Amino acid sequence: MSEQSYKNIILVGGGGSLGSVLLKSLLSEPTFNVTVLTRESSKARASIPSTATIITIADSYPPEDLVKAFQGQDAVVNATTSFSVAEQLKFIDAAIAARVKRFVPSEYGLDNNTPAAQELSRVFKDKGQVQAYLRTKESSGLTWTSIACGMWIGWSLRNNFLGLDYPNRTITFTDEGTGKFSTTTLNNTALALNRILLNPTSTANQIVFTSDFATSQQELVKTIERLTGEQWQRKSIQTKELIPTLQAAWEQGDASAGYGLINIGFTQGKYSGHFEPVHPVRNQELGLPANGLEDVIREALAEVGHPGF
Repeated sequence: MSEQSYKNIILVGGGGSLGSVLLKSLLSEPTFNVTVLTRESSKARASIPSTATIITIADSYPPEDLVKAFQGQDAVVNATTSFSVAEQLKFIDAAIAARVKRFVPSEYGLDNNTPAAQELSRVFKDKGQVQAYLRTKESSGLTWTSIACGMWIGWSLRNNFLGLDYPNRTITFTDEGTGKFSTTTLNNTALALNRILLNPTSTANQIVFTSDFATSQQELVKTIERLTGEQWQRKSIQTKELIPTLQAAWEQGDASAGYGLINIGFTQGKYSGHFEPVHPVRNQELGLPANGLEDVIREALAEVGHPGF
Protein backbone atom coordinates (compact mmCIF):
# COMPACT_ATOMS: atom_id res chain seq x y z
CA MET A 1 0.00 0.00 0.00
CA SER A 2 1.27 3.44 -0.93
CA GLU A 3 1.40 5.90 1.97
CA GLN A 4 -0.69 8.19 -0.22
CA SER A 5 -3.48 5.65 -0.69
CA TYR A 6 -7.01 6.77 0.02
CA LYS A 7 -8.86 4.98 2.77
CA ASN A 8 -12.38 6.35 3.17
CA ILE A 9 -14.38 5.88 -0.04
CA ILE A 10 -18.02 6.82 -0.61
CA LEU A 11 -19.83 5.35 -3.60
CA VAL A 12 -22.89 6.99 -5.16
CA GLY A 13 -25.09 4.63 -7.17
CA GLY A 14 -23.89 1.38 -5.64
CA GLY A 15 -26.97 -0.62 -6.58
CA GLY A 16 -26.81 -0.38 -10.37
CA SER A 17 -25.36 -2.80 -12.89
CA LEU A 18 -22.03 -0.97 -12.75
CA GLY A 19 -22.23 0.34 -9.20
CA SER A 20 -22.80 -3.12 -7.72
CA VAL A 21 -19.61 -4.38 -9.43
CA LEU A 22 -17.64 -1.36 -8.24
CA LEU A 23 -18.96 -1.88 -4.72
CA LYS A 24 -17.96 -5.54 -4.63
CA SER A 25 -14.48 -4.63 -5.81
CA LEU A 26 -14.07 -1.77 -3.33
CA LEU A 27 -15.16 -4.02 -0.47
CA SER A 28 -12.61 -6.64 -1.51
CA GLU A 29 -9.76 -4.21 -0.82
CA PRO A 30 -8.93 -4.25 2.91
CA THR A 31 -7.39 -0.77 2.73
CA PHE A 32 -10.77 0.83 2.09
CA ASN A 33 -13.55 1.84 4.44
CA VAL A 34 -16.53 1.88 2.08
CA THR A 35 -19.71 3.92 2.44
CA VAL A 36 -22.64 3.78 0.02
CA LEU A 37 -24.85 6.82 -0.51
CA THR A 38 -28.41 5.78 -1.40
CA ARG A 39 -31.59 7.69 -2.16
CA GLU A 40 -34.65 7.29 0.04
CA SER A 41 -36.58 5.71 -2.83
CA SER A 42 -33.84 3.23 -3.70
CA LYS A 43 -34.67 -0.45 -3.45
CA ALA A 44 -31.01 -1.40 -3.60
CA ARG A 45 -30.25 -0.99 0.12
CA ALA A 46 -31.33 -4.55 0.88
CA SER A 47 -28.66 -5.91 -1.48
CA ILE A 48 -25.78 -3.84 -0.08
CA PRO A 49 -23.41 -6.00 2.01
CA SER A 50 -23.25 -5.33 5.73
CA THR A 51 -19.53 -4.59 5.42
CA ALA A 52 -20.42 -1.25 3.81
CA THR A 53 -21.78 1.72 5.74
CA ILE A 54 -25.01 3.10 4.26
CA ILE A 55 -26.06 6.74 4.25
CA THR A 56 -29.56 7.49 3.00
CA ILE A 57 -30.39 10.86 1.48
CA ALA A 58 -33.44 12.50 -0.05
CA ASP A 59 -33.94 11.83 -3.75
CA SER A 60 -33.25 15.48 -4.58
CA TYR A 61 -29.75 15.21 -3.07
CA PRO A 62 -29.95 18.35 -0.87
CA PRO A 63 -26.54 20.10 -1.00
CA GLU A 64 -26.22 20.43 2.77
CA ASP A 65 -26.90 16.70 3.20
CA LEU A 66 -24.34 15.85 0.53
CA VAL A 67 -21.70 17.90 2.34
CA LYS A 68 -22.51 16.10 5.58
CA ALA A 69 -22.32 12.70 3.87
CA PHE A 70 -18.98 13.52 2.25
CA GLN A 71 -17.26 14.81 5.38
CA GLY A 72 -14.33 12.59 6.36
CA GLN A 73 -14.24 10.89 2.96
CA ASP A 74 -11.04 10.76 0.92
CA ALA A 75 -12.77 10.00 -2.38
CA VAL A 76 -16.24 10.23 -3.90
CA VAL A 77 -16.94 7.66 -6.62
CA ASN A 78 -20.03 8.36 -8.70
CA ALA A 79 -21.77 5.57 -10.61
CA THR A 80 -25.12 7.19 -11.34
CA THR A 81 -26.92 6.35 -14.58
CA SER A 82 -25.96 7.98 -17.85
CA PHE A 83 -29.10 10.08 -18.03
CA SER A 84 -28.42 11.65 -14.60
CA VAL A 85 -24.77 12.59 -15.00
CA ALA A 86 -25.46 16.35 -15.15
CA GLU A 87 -26.53 16.18 -11.49
CA GLN A 88 -22.91 15.60 -10.57
CA LEU A 89 -22.15 19.32 -10.47
CA LYS A 90 -23.81 19.57 -7.05
CA PHE A 91 -21.82 16.51 -5.92
CA ILE A 92 -18.60 18.21 -6.96
CA ASP A 93 -19.47 21.39 -5.05
CA ALA A 94 -20.34 19.33 -1.97
CA ALA A 95 -17.08 17.38 -2.25
CA ILE A 96 -15.13 20.64 -2.29
CA ALA A 97 -17.03 21.96 0.72
CA ALA A 98 -16.34 18.70 2.59
CA ARG A 99 -12.62 18.81 1.64
CA VAL A 100 -12.71 15.52 -0.27
CA LYS A 101 -9.41 14.73 -1.99
CA ARG A 102 -10.56 12.92 -5.15
CA PHE A 103 -13.74 12.86 -7.25
CA VAL A 104 -14.33 10.04 -9.74
CA PRO A 105 -17.24 11.05 -11.99
CA SER A 106 -19.68 8.71 -13.67
CA GLU A 107 -17.75 8.30 -16.89
CA TYR A 108 -16.94 4.70 -17.87
CA GLY A 109 -17.31 5.06 -21.62
CA LEU A 110 -15.70 6.77 -24.58
CA ASP A 111 -13.78 10.04 -24.70
CA ASN A 112 -16.52 12.57 -24.02
CA ASN A 113 -14.29 15.58 -24.67
CA THR A 114 -14.47 15.38 -28.46
CA PRO A 115 -16.85 17.75 -30.28
CA ALA A 116 -18.19 14.94 -32.47
CA ALA A 117 -19.28 12.86 -29.46
CA GLN A 118 -20.82 15.85 -27.70
CA GLU A 119 -22.76 16.85 -30.83
CA LEU A 120 -24.09 13.30 -31.21
CA SER A 121 -25.48 12.71 -27.72
CA ARG A 122 -26.58 14.90 -24.83
CA VAL A 123 -25.22 12.24 -22.46
CA PHE A 124 -21.74 12.55 -23.96
CA LYS A 125 -22.03 16.35 -23.79
CA ASP A 126 -23.08 16.26 -20.12
CA LYS A 127 -20.18 13.97 -19.25
CA GLY A 128 -17.77 16.26 -21.05
CA GLN A 129 -19.16 19.28 -19.21
CA VAL A 130 -18.71 17.51 -15.88
CA GLN A 131 -15.04 16.98 -16.73
CA ALA A 132 -14.72 20.63 -17.78
CA TYR A 133 -16.26 21.71 -14.47
CA LEU A 134 -13.84 19.52 -12.54
CA ARG A 135 -10.93 21.17 -14.35
CA THR A 136 -12.14 24.59 -13.20
CA LYS A 137 -12.12 23.35 -9.59
CA GLU A 138 -8.59 21.98 -9.46
CA SER A 139 -7.37 25.08 -7.62
CA SER A 140 -9.79 24.26 -4.79
CA GLY A 141 -7.70 21.25 -3.80
CA LEU A 142 -10.13 18.67 -5.18
CA THR A 143 -8.47 16.31 -7.67
CA TRP A 144 -10.34 14.12 -10.13
CA THR A 145 -9.91 11.03 -12.27
CA SER A 146 -12.23 9.90 -15.07
CA ILE A 147 -12.14 6.27 -16.17
CA ALA A 148 -12.78 5.76 -19.89
CA CYS A 149 -13.11 2.02 -20.36
CA GLY A 150 -14.94 1.70 -23.65
CA MET A 151 -17.87 -0.72 -23.65
CA TRP A 152 -18.49 -3.96 -21.73
CA ILE A 153 -19.19 -6.92 -24.01
CA GLY A 154 -20.73 -9.14 -21.33
CA TRP A 155 -23.05 -6.36 -20.15
CA SER A 156 -23.97 -5.63 -23.77
CA LEU A 157 -24.91 -9.24 -24.50
CA ARG A 158 -27.12 -9.31 -21.39
CA ASN A 159 -28.72 -5.94 -22.10
CA ASN A 160 -29.15 -5.99 -25.91
CA PHE A 161 -26.54 -3.31 -26.53
CA LEU A 162 -23.91 -2.94 -29.28
CA GLY A 163 -26.66 -4.12 -31.63
CA LEU A 164 -26.67 -7.55 -29.97
CA ASP A 165 -30.07 -9.23 -29.56
CA TYR A 166 -29.13 -12.53 -27.95
CA PRO A 167 -32.66 -13.96 -27.41
CA ASN A 168 -33.40 -13.60 -31.14
CA ARG A 169 -29.85 -14.35 -32.33
CA THR A 170 -29.80 -11.09 -34.29
CA ILE A 171 -27.23 -8.32 -34.62
CA THR A 172 -28.03 -4.88 -35.96
CA PHE A 173 -24.94 -3.35 -37.51
CA THR A 174 -24.28 0.35 -37.27
CA ASP A 175 -23.78 1.10 -40.96
CA GLU A 176 -21.48 -1.74 -42.09
CA GLY A 177 -20.62 -2.93 -38.58
CA THR A 178 -16.90 -2.35 -39.10
CA GLY A 179 -16.42 0.54 -36.66
CA LYS A 180 -13.76 -0.27 -34.07
CA PHE A 181 -14.38 0.31 -30.36
CA SER A 182 -12.34 -0.38 -27.25
CA THR A 183 -13.66 -2.74 -24.59
CA THR A 184 -12.87 -3.50 -20.96
CA THR A 185 -14.54 -6.11 -18.77
CA LEU A 186 -16.60 -4.91 -15.84
CA ASN A 187 -14.17 -6.65 -13.47
CA ASN A 188 -11.17 -4.86 -14.96
CA THR A 189 -13.06 -1.56 -14.84
CA ALA A 190 -13.66 -2.07 -11.14
CA LEU A 191 -10.08 -3.20 -10.51
CA ALA A 192 -8.80 -0.10 -12.32
CA LEU A 193 -10.80 2.02 -9.88
CA ASN A 194 -9.24 0.23 -6.91
CA ARG A 195 -5.74 0.70 -8.29
CA ILE A 196 -6.36 4.41 -8.91
CA LEU A 197 -7.54 4.95 -5.35
CA LEU A 198 -4.63 2.98 -3.93
CA ASN A 199 -2.07 4.98 -5.91
CA PRO A 200 -3.79 8.29 -6.67
CA THR A 201 -0.83 10.55 -7.40
CA SER A 202 -0.13 9.27 -10.91
CA THR A 203 -3.75 9.64 -12.01
CA ALA A 204 -4.69 13.04 -10.58
CA ASN A 205 -6.62 15.43 -12.82
CA GLN A 206 -6.74 13.24 -15.91
CA ILE A 207 -8.68 10.68 -17.88
CA VAL A 208 -7.43 7.12 -17.45
CA PHE A 209 -8.05 5.07 -20.60
CA THR A 210 -8.38 1.30 -20.27
CA SER A 211 -8.95 -1.30 -22.97
CA ASP A 212 -8.57 -5.07 -22.91
CA PHE A 213 -8.80 -5.01 -26.72
CA ALA A 214 -10.64 -3.29 -29.55
CA THR A 215 -13.18 -5.05 -31.75
CA SER A 216 -16.10 -4.40 -34.10
CA GLN A 217 -19.67 -5.64 -34.44
CA GLN A 218 -18.64 -7.77 -37.41
CA GLU A 219 -15.88 -9.42 -35.40
CA LEU A 220 -18.15 -9.91 -32.39
CA VAL A 221 -20.89 -11.77 -34.24
CA LYS A 222 -18.46 -13.90 -36.24
CA THR A 223 -16.75 -14.96 -33.02
CA ILE A 224 -20.08 -15.75 -31.34
CA GLU A 225 -21.13 -17.84 -34.33
CA ARG A 226 -17.85 -19.72 -34.40
CA LEU A 227 -17.96 -20.51 -30.69
CA THR A 228 -21.64 -21.53 -30.61
CA GLY A 229 -22.10 -23.05 -34.06
CA GLU A 230 -25.21 -20.89 -34.50
CA GLN A 231 -26.01 -18.53 -37.33
CA TRP A 232 -27.13 -15.02 -36.37
CA GLN A 233 -29.38 -12.84 -38.48
CA ARG A 234 -27.87 -9.58 -39.74
CA LYS A 235 -29.66 -6.26 -39.90
CA SER A 236 -28.30 -2.72 -40.19
CA ILE A 237 -29.08 0.91 -39.42
CA GLN A 238 -27.89 3.82 -41.55
CA THR A 239 -26.64 6.56 -39.29
CA LYS A 240 -26.91 9.38 -41.80
CA GLU A 241 -30.69 9.06 -41.79
CA LEU A 242 -31.18 7.75 -38.26
CA ILE A 243 -29.15 10.21 -36.15
CA PRO A 244 -31.39 13.27 -36.81
CA THR A 245 -34.49 11.16 -36.10
CA LEU A 246 -33.08 9.87 -32.81
CA GLN A 247 -31.93 13.33 -31.75
CA ALA A 248 -35.40 14.76 -32.37
CA ALA A 249 -37.03 11.91 -30.44
CA TRP A 250 -34.60 12.42 -27.54
CA GLU A 251 -35.55 16.08 -27.36
CA GLN A 252 -39.16 14.95 -27.03
CA GLY A 253 -38.26 12.80 -24.02
CA ASP A 254 -37.82 9.39 -25.65
CA ALA A 255 -35.24 7.61 -23.48
CA SER A 256 -34.86 4.76 -25.98
CA ALA A 257 -33.63 7.32 -28.52
CA GLY A 258 -30.96 8.32 -26.01
CA TYR A 259 -29.77 4.73 -25.80
CA GLY A 260 -29.79 4.55 -29.59
CA LEU A 261 -27.49 7.55 -29.85
CA ILE A 262 -25.13 6.13 -27.22
CA ASN A 263 -25.03 2.85 -29.15
CA ILE A 264 -24.07 4.70 -32.33
CA GLY A 265 -21.40 6.57 -30.41
CA PHE A 266 -19.69 3.33 -29.53
CA THR A 267 -20.24 1.30 -32.68
CA GLN A 268 -19.98 3.71 -35.59
CA GLY A 269 -16.22 4.11 -35.17
CA LYS A 270 -15.73 7.86 -35.41
CA TYR A 271 -16.97 9.10 -32.04
CA SER A 272 -13.81 8.59 -29.93
CA GLY A 273 -14.62 5.11 -28.68
CA HIS A 274 -11.47 3.51 -30.16
CA PHE A 275 -8.66 4.47 -27.80
CA GLU A 276 -5.64 2.54 -29.03
CA PRO A 277 -4.70 4.80 -31.98
CA VAL A 278 -4.97 8.07 -30.05
CA HIS A 279 -4.65 7.53 -26.28
CA PRO A 280 -2.26 5.70 -23.95
CA VAL A 281 -4.03 2.59 -22.67
CA ARG A 282 -3.01 2.00 -19.06
CA ASN A 283 -4.04 -1.58 -18.34
CA GLN A 284 -0.47 -2.73 -17.88
CA GLU A 285 0.43 0.20 -15.65
CA LEU A 286 -2.60 -0.56 -13.45
CA GLY A 287 -1.79 -4.27 -13.35
CA LEU A 288 -5.06 -5.37 -14.95
CA PRO A 289 -5.30 -9.02 -16.07
CA ALA A 290 -5.12 -9.55 -19.82
CA ASN A 291 -8.34 -10.57 -21.57
CA GLY A 292 -8.88 -11.81 -25.12
CA LEU A 293 -11.99 -11.59 -27.29
CA GLU A 294 -12.80 -15.31 -27.24
CA ASP A 295 -12.46 -15.63 -23.47
CA VAL A 296 -14.64 -12.58 -22.87
CA ILE A 297 -17.34 -13.89 -25.22
CA ARG A 298 -17.22 -17.35 -23.62
CA GLU A 299 -17.76 -15.75 -20.22
CA ALA A 300 -20.58 -13.58 -21.59
CA LEU A 301 -22.31 -16.59 -23.11
CA ALA A 302 -22.09 -18.39 -19.78
CA GLU A 303 -23.66 -15.41 -18.06
CA VAL A 304 -26.69 -15.51 -20.36
CA GLY A 305 -27.01 -19.26 -19.83
CA HIS A 306 -26.03 -20.41 -23.30
CA PRO A 307 -25.83 -24.23 -23.41
CA GLY A 308 -22.30 -25.55 -23.14
CA PHE A 309 -20.78 -22.42 -21.61
